[in-house]
Amino acid sequence: MSLFETFQRRIEETRTGGEQPVIIFDLDDTLIDCRHRKHRVIHDFIKQSHVKESFALECQLVERMSWENVQYRVLDTLAQEGIRNQLFGEQLFNFWRQNYFTYPYLVDDKPFPGALEFVRHCHDLGATLVYLTGRDIPGMGQGTFEAMRRMGFPSDDARVHYILKEDPDINDLEFKVLALNKVEPLGRVIAAFENELPNLHAMAERFPDAAMYWRKTLYMPNPPEPLPHIQVLLHFKET
Repeated sequence: MSLFETFQRRIEETRTGGEQPVIIFDLDDTLIDCRHRKHRVIHDFIKQSHVKESFALECQLVERMSWENVQYRVLDTLAQEGIRNQLFGEQLFNFWRQNYFTYPYLVDDKPFPGALEFVRHCHDLGATLVYLTGRDIPGMGQGTFEAMRRMGFPSDDARVHYILKEDPDINDLEFKVLALNKVEPLGRVIAAFENELPNLHAMAERFPDAAMYWRKTLYMPNPPEPLPHIQVLLHFKET
């Protein structure tokens, strides 16, 4: 049974039983392929004249880099391309940190193949959607809302809820654990999709009857072992 068929059954059974089905979606590296944004930030860095002059060889190597080869960490991405100049890496990381989480880059986000269709499918069947993301409202709220609408994700609807950090400094795991208090009253959580296993484990503990999907895309290095009932989801796209 395909993912689409599985969720059609789950949603319909939950609604028939008199409960409102709720599905939790993380955004970055779960619904949204952040390699595109990281690739753009890196290329904008090497477009600067002073960077070209100081790091000609490194810029040439970056120019040839495909967005598909971007790694979770900036320095890991450079190492994969054979770039080990420490000063170049430090300057690039500082540029990335100042720009990656900002409005101009967020609005050009792109979804993973099939992600948009799957989320729409769940929404059309009557599920409540919760976008639970570690992004913060002050710096990333506007860009997030605009990008999600532009990409076509369900947004302006009573059955769609965004939960973002009010404080950008709070730890992601701590934030998401607390945020589950806001999710529980919305209905019966039937599934969660997340690329970071510690977050997903917290959701599995809170909602033991829900299906848990690990989006094994980009994630923090050295994740814990997945709990036995967690399912690995490499892609949303129907095959």
